Amino acid sequence: MIKKIIKLCNDINKLKSKNFEGIGLVIYSDIKELPVAPMNTEKTIYDLPITRYNDVLKTLIEISSSNSEFQDGFHLLSKKLELTHISQYFSTPIIEKLAVKNTFGSRYRTALYGSCIPNVLFTAVISKNYGLIIFEKGKEIYKEDLICSTQPK
Repeated sequence: MIKKIIKLCNDINKLKSKNFEGIGLVIYSDIKELPVAPMNTEKTIYDLPITRYNDVLKTLIEISSSNSEFQDGFHLLSKKLELTHISQYFSTPIIEKLAVKNTFGSRYRTALYGSCIPNVLFTAVISKNYGLIIFEKGKEIYKEDLICSTQPK
């Protein structure tokens, strides 16, 4: 599964727009009791869930642009990597025993802490400032500097 998540994130990075603002993803096994709430109460133009890989990729690229009203928050993917929810407030508890090794912002810390929540398999963030990081159970399990790897469109 991790290889599929890395591929998805690398494809997002490769095809991102010049207005890319970053993205946060939650990959879950069961949606029950995940601490999420919609950030955008506007009716979505997307017919969720989105199941086909290319459609998931296209949608995530669209909503990671500063031009998208759905850019903010985390986007939720099932364990089959189906896009089930977009623009979600992901309210994670602070886990003080986790050492934060850097000064990255809120999206990074939310993904780090959120990876410890039951039913969360992985969290991932792609930043225009620090690249791709994937978390599992409170640990960075994959990190790649994507900043210079491709030129944004």
